[in-house]
Amino acid sequence: MARISPEKKLLLTKMVEGNSMPTSDVVQLLASHDTLAKKLTCYHIADKCSTNADLALLTANLLLRDASDANPSVRSASISALAALPGIEESSVRAIFSALSDQAAMVRRAGAVACVRLYSHAPQSALESGVIDILYEGLRDSDPIVITNCILALEHILQNEGGLVVNKNIAMYLLGRIMQFSECNAVYVLSLLLRYTPKTEEELILLLNALDELLLSKASAVLVATVKLFLHWTKDHPHLMKDMLEMIQPSVCKILGRNVPETSYLMLEFLSTLGDIQNIFGPHYKYFLVRAKDPGYLKTQKLKVLPLVSTENNVCSLIEEVKPFCSDYQSFRGAVTCMGALAQVSTSAHELCLSILVTLLDAPTERLVIAALECLLTVVVSLQIEDNSICISKEPVQSSQSVGDADANESQVDESTLLPSSSADTPKPVTQKTIPELPQDLIQAVTRALSRGTVQETAPSLVLHVLGTLAPYLNSAPDILQSMLSLASSSEFIHADLVTTAARIFLCRPAQSQLLLAAILVRALKIPGEPASRAALVYSSLLEGPADAAQLLGVDSRYITSSTQQCEKQVIHE
Repeated sequence: MARISPEKKLLLTKMVEGNSMPTSDVVQLLASHDTLAKKLTCYHIADKCSTNADLALLTANLLLRDASDANPSVRSASISALAALPGIEESSVRAIFSALSDQAAMVRRAGAVACVRLYSHAPQSALESGVIDILYEGLRDSDPIVITNCILALEHILQNEGGLVVNKNIAMYLLGRIMQFSECNAVYVLSLLLRYTPKTEEELILLLNALDELLLSKASAVLVATVKLFLHWTKDHPHLMKDMLEMIQPSVCKILGRNVPETSYLMLEFLSTLGDIQNIFGPHYKYFLVRAKDPGYLKTQKLKVLPLVSTENNVCSLIEEVKPFCSDYQSFRGAVTCMGALAQVSTSAHELCLSILVTLLDAPTERLVIAALECLLTVVVSLQIEDNSICISKEPVQSSQSVGDADANESQVDESTLLPSSSADTPKPVTQKTIPELPQDLIQAVTRALSRGTVQETAPSLVLHVLGTLAPYLNSAPDILQSMLSLASSSEFIHADLVTTAARIFLCRPAQSQLLLAAILVRALKIPGEPASRAALVYSSLLEGPADAAQLLGVDSRYITSSTQQCEKQVIHE
């Protein structure tokens, strides 16, 4: 390399800093025999020639000469500059085509990129010269970076026509060469292959076989892109999903085992979209456990995925692992929610979760108590037993029955007498929801949590929802509701929720709450908007009968008795 004089160093410094330079100085630097000076000058020319016509005219001959230089670095830099010069498109095309067949991979890479530059300022000349065909030929190049550059160039030039056309031959060829690509380029090629759909079963088998090696990749981005392509090609063959999950399981566990937060998050987020992964990844649940040193975003994502890998064998262990994070400032809400989802896996998990909730409901922090109440709702609602439908006989009820038949159908007859008399001969089926038994210490903890004024003010709608759902077990439910009446003025939606909760409590505890319900209904009917609409809906359902009101409000019909009906008449009268 020739020694650069101080004067040229000064000129190069000005060029790199982006200062304006006389054209004569640029020509002087381009004529230098120093490789670095030539490369920097070529980049400067490519950047400035569109606004400086003299620069293009005075440097064209020098660039054409350098396109045949013995140094591949000089050739590649001059090709890039030539493609950007206006007015010499014919010479540029010849130089670019020569570069695409050059022995040096560096020059061929520059030639593919030069096609984009030429098309940007002279699209007609580029298309007429056959640049598209030469780029398609470049897909067969021995250098994977040249292939990637040719694909990118075709995508840019053909963007108005949908980009590169992927057929069977191109798909098979690219998959055959995919292991030679860098991770970034491999992901790009795999995403490009999503455009192609196999036409026959034989073709599908060939393509899927070509993906086998990629499904064992230890690179997270490549593995995710491969699985997306696999799912795209097998969308009509869902039975292959299990085989694919079994293949990627070792790679996924190795990626998670590296404990790199970014790649772990990417993998976990993608696994959450794959559906049923329980049987494949359940035995390897330890790779998904939350660690204290994990960043907040990774903790949250792991807590979302843990229920997906839970089984009856590992669910209690998972709950114990999640328990410490219920008091973590960053992830307490995700941990409590995760615990609620895990509680649905088995009876033992349900009991363990409820025992932990007893402690959480007495926590000094309101936000943790609120999260625990939300979790409790999830657990209770998920364990409600929904009968398909309880139909009395489709035939009219006979006036005389045997003693045995009467005893067997006693509960059904009692419920049928509560249905509106205007209904058809065949009573409509009533769906019952049986609330599971709750431990006494949990009920006491719930009562204490709902009675806290700070919790009521922070999450009034949640407190009302819990109050209405667990009213059969909360003796002090009417008193708690009474203490929340002052919140009605804060929002019309809270006022409407008060109406709904009062009705749900009344259906379970009519004697204790009939006066309270009457007062809330009267007050709500005087306020236009959502409160009046909700009160009118509750009032009309009570007119129809307790069974209809219970079905509307989601109350367990076991608690509807004759006393409920009597109190209901008094409420309507008042």
